[in-house]
Amino acid sequence: MHESPDLETLVGRGHIYARRGEHEKALAAFTGAIDLEPLDAELFYHRGNVYASAGQPDLAIDDFSRALELKPDYDAALHNRATAAVDTGDFDAAIADFSKAIELSPEDIDPLNGRAAARSRSGDTAGALADYTAALAIDPGAFRLYFNRGNTRSSSGDFAGAVDDYSEAIRLHPRHARSYIYRAVSWENVDEPAKAIDDLTTALRLQPQNAEAFWHRGRLHGSLGAHAKSVADLTWVIKADSDDHRALNLRGVAYAELSERMKAIADFTRSIALRPDDAAPLFNRGLSLSRGSQFDAAIADFTRSIELAGDDPAAFLQRGYAYLELLDPDRAVADFTQAIALAPESPRGYLARAMAQRRRGDWPQALADANEALARKPDSDAALNLRASVHYALGDFAQALADHEAARQIDPDDAATQNYVAWIYATSPDETLRDGAKAIVAANRSCELTDYALPGFLDTLAAAYAEAGRFDDAVKWMKKVIALVPPDEVSKYEPRLALYEAHQPYRDSSADSTP
Repeated sequence: MHESPDLETLVGRGHIYARRGEHEKALAAFTGAIDLEPLDAELFYHRGNVYASAGQPDLAIDDFSRALELKPDYDAALHNRATAAVDTGDFDAAIADFSKAIELSPEDIDPLNGRAAARSRSGDTAGALADYTAALAIDPGAFRLYFNRGNTRSSSGDFAGAVDDYSEAIRLHPRHARSYIYRAVSWENVDEPAKAIDDLTTALRLQPQNAEAFWHRGRLHGSLGAHAKSVADLTWVIKADSDDHRALNLRGVAYAELSERMKAIADFTRSIALRPDDAAPLFNRGLSLSRGSQFDAAIADFTRSIELAGDDPAAFLQRGYAYLELLDPDRAVADFTQAIALAPESPRGYLARAMAQRRRGDWPQALADANEALARKPDSDAALNLRASVHYALGDFAQALADHEAARQIDPDDAATQNYVAWIYATSPDETLRDGAKAIVAANRSCELTDYALPGFLDTLAAAYAEAGRFDDAVKWMKKVIALVPPDEVSKYEPRLALYEAHQPYRDSSADSTP
């Protein structure tokens, strides 16, 4: 005849199964024990712990409550019922139980630590910090209190204070990898990325396969422009979890920055497949498609991105640029106008719309938008050069030169700006603006910056020499231009060569000839 197990056997089995994580068997054992001894508070406490470990906090609370009915001063049951209440999101109940536990055991740091965590999650940062500080007064060597207080300070935006707490936690427990990871995040937020990377590297020495550390270090490498390192770290994250859509998206960004466009598109596509409602990889794939001149496909991605995140001006800007490339300035203007509506203080939308208005030939509106861009960013050399091109088209060569010169002051190493300046000094219809010597200086600088390899810039250099009366040099450089351009463009430059061979300078009589 089979005998039923006794109470001691059932309790022993329950503990063994609980340690193994075999929750159903542990619950059955403790339930059998409770059937034998229904007034034993500890049996309800033990079963409550199993329910909590099994992710059933409501049933855990029921058992802890029964234990407390049987033993009202059961501080461990109070503590664990409070922890289960935190898991259900009932922070008020949790704080009340932790407070009672503190009254029962005022020298125990655990309920203070627990109440601090509950207060932090409920938004009571001051109360949480007070509890952690009180617990540290009891046990100043408890590293987890510094670690947890650091978490609260970090979540409240006190990153400098968080660094201090994580540093003390590390001093007390120098092999705790998470302290290094979390301190790294705080270092990043106080603009110390190098220290952040050092901490993440230390965390990976302690835990060589820690995906969280690889994630943060890969993200930081990317933000610092170390894209190859970013790819390497994010690849480790993806090895740990091939469905990590965030890592796929961010690795795609790194590949794009490394000009590995097809790898970037592959990563973005995988990320999109995993999270089709995430606008970020759609936007990023659109950028990569645009860079590959696949503008129709790019527009489709930007459009879907806008459907998912219609308040993002960047998506409207990029779709507008794609429309411009497809020679559809009307749609581009519409998108840039929406970008302006979403970010009216940003110069980018106005600058982009000025470009589209220029493409449409709406010079007054292009000028107005360029002015708006410069009102928001007076040191924008791009906006100055664009406004100069509008002035040039309107025949205001002096103002065009003034804007190009202002742009040159901002960035003297921009080859295009130097070329614009040289072109006006060399070819302006306004003789008061022409200056061969200045044209040669600016044209040579633009060519130096591009290794004398761009025919358009060499064309300006030839015009500059012609304006200065150095026609042999003008002929030499114009022949170089003709040697570099495709055969179907040679006829554009041959008349200028003839001028220089006849010892005549070139005069730009058409606004459409803007370099």
